[in-house]
Amino acid sequence: RSQAEHEVHAAGPKCSRNGEAPGAVVATAASMVSADNGDTWMYILSGPCNAQMDLNGMPFVKQGKTLSGAPYYKALSAEKYLYYDPDCGEDGEARWVIDVNRPSVNKISDLDGDGLCNDIGLITSQYTFHPPTAGEWNLLCDGEYEKRFLLLDEGTTTMTVTTTGSTSTTSTWNGTKSMTTTKSTSLMLSGTCAYKKALNGLIFDVVGKAADGSPIYKARGVDEYIYHDPDCDGAGNVSAARWVLDDSKPNSTATKDLDGDGKCTYHARLDSAPVGIVRPPASAEWGMYCGEASGWMSVGLTLQLVSSGDAKGAYDLVINSAARNGI
Repeated sequence: RSQAEHEVHAAGPKCSRNGEAPGAVVATAASMVSADNGDTWMYILSGPCNAQMDLNGMPFVKQGKTLSGAPYYKALSAEKYLYYDPDCGEDGEARWVIDVNRPSVNKISDLDGDGLCNDIGLITSQYTFHPPTAGEWNLLCDGEYEKRFLLLDEGTTTMTVTTTGSTSTTSTWNGTKSMTTTKSTSLMLSGTCAYKKALNGLIFDVVGKAADGSPIYKARGVDEYIYHDPDCDGAGNVSAARWVLDDSKPNSTATKDLDGDGKCTYHARLDSAPVGIVRPPASAEWGMYCGEASGWMSVGLTLQLVSSGDAKGAYDLVINSAARNGI
C-alpha cells in the first residue's frame, strides 16, 4: 500500500451497516485569464457553511487592482467583493477578504474604511498576486466565525466579452457576456466526520460504468470508490438501493453486491431512490460510520464538480495534503 493509502485508512475502517442510522467544504472555482496581463479574471467559490450558502458557486469577476497591486473581484450577481487588505483595521495583519463593501483603490489599508475586521470571510496571507485557491478561512456563520475550507479552483473556463461601449475605470463592462465551461465529471469530496477526515479533499474520477449504467468513480492515487449498488449484500432483502463510498473496488459486471463481500460494509451510504443513479448528488445527508464512540451518523457530504484533467496535479496535492492534515 502507498503512503497515501495508509493515510486514508488511518482515518478509520469502513463498517457494516448493522446498527447504522438511516440515511460541508469546498471552493471549486472556474477561472479565466485576462488577455492583458495574465491575471485570473474570474473565480467561482465553493465550500461555505449553510448560513453563507449563497456564496456557493458564486462567480467573482476581476474589477481592477488596489493600491497594493493586488487584483480585486466582484460577484456577478451580488454586492460582494473578494480583495486583499494589508490591514483591515484591527491588528495589522494582511488578509484576503470576502466583503459586502467595495474596496477603495486609493487606500493603503482598511480598504472598506470601517476600521474593523468583521467581514464575511478572512484568511491570513502575505501573497498579493491572487487569492488562495484552497485554504482555511474564518467565515461568518450564524453570527460567529467558523473555520471553513474554501476552494477557489482555476478550472477550464473560457469567456467571451463583446463590448457595446467603453469600460469604466473599475472594469465594469457595458456589453454582453457568454461563458462556456468544459464539461466535468470528476468530484471532490468534503464534509466527512472527524473520524473519516482523511477522505476530505479526495478527487474521484469516472473510471467506468456499473451493470445498471451508473458511473463508477475512483479516487486519484488511492483505492477509494464511489458507486451505486442495487443490493449491497446480495441477499435480496435490502430495503433500498444506494450510493456507496467504499475502499473495495466494485465489479462493473455484477448486478448486486458489487464489492463481492456478501455484506453491506463501507465508509458511507446514501439511499438512491430520491436522487437517482445518473450521479451522486452534489450535497446530501449520507449515513457514515464515524468510529466506535459515535457509530453511524448522518453527515452532510459535498461532491463538488472539478476539472477532470491532470494539469492541476500540484493543486490536487495541496488539497489532499491540507485535508489529510485536518484542515
